[in-house]
Amino acid sequence: MKTQVVDYVYKGFWKTLDWIYPPVCASCGEPGFRLCADCQVKIRYLTGKRCVICGEPLKRGCELCADCQANPPPYRAMRNLAVYEGVMRDCIHALKYDSNQGLGEFFCDSLAALVAEGGWAPDLVMPVPLSPMRMAERGYNQAACIAKPLAARLGRRYHPFGIERIRDTPSQVGLSGEARRRNVAGAFKAHLDVVAGKVVLMVDDVMTTGSTMEACAGALLDAGAEGVYCLTLGRFALRAGVPNLTRHLV
Repeated sequence: MKTQVVDYVYKGFWKTLDWIYPPVCASCGEPGFRLCADCQVKIRYLTGKRCVICGEPLKRGCELCADCQANPPPYRAMRNLAVYEGVMRDCIHALKYDSNQGLGEFFCDSLAALVAEGGWAPDLVMPVPLSPMRMAERGYNQAACIAKPLAARLGRRYHPFGIERIRDTPSQVGLSGEARRRNVAGAFKAHLDVVAGKVVLMVDDVMTTGSTMEACAGALLDAGAEGVYCLTLGRFALRAGVPNLTRHLV
């Protein structure tokens, strides 16, 4: 009941804010919309056959991609809403760098549908944490802007402090997959008193190689979490084959 009230308050807050301060489309700049209808239909959503663990689109055949067969990640499953390009890239940049925090709430219905599709039943919803230095610079965590309204939409508990980044890591931009894994190794610590025995849904804005989510999942499991699911708005790299994509409205 409490989470339903929170969800209602969130929806009302953003509707009121949009009325007082009319938004502009995060991609094309058309006034009156957080994301206009013309831009919404340009988003390439990830659908069709995917690796049951990492969510990589598969052309045919087995249930697991080659990487997950050889080296299964610590999380139970990862899903990503859309390809990180074009309109979705514009939205993530606006959320991350331009303080367009309402976009997190805007995509909640689509993200909640992915959770329902997977049959996930998390106890806690958590954002991938920023380092204290990055948080001080930006003033907010873009992953929290997605995770908090999503938790309310799902009727699950939101907990932003169950895992923390204990080491500030250099930017991942331009690093190879292996370099990214080394960069975030040991960067996160989860709190046993929060996550022990819980199923956790980790939320972030974009996935490139999955190294950050793997590091978070490993830290959560080390602290006694029962299982970890991962969810992002965008997926940057499609490693193998031809992605199965579709276009539709949010």
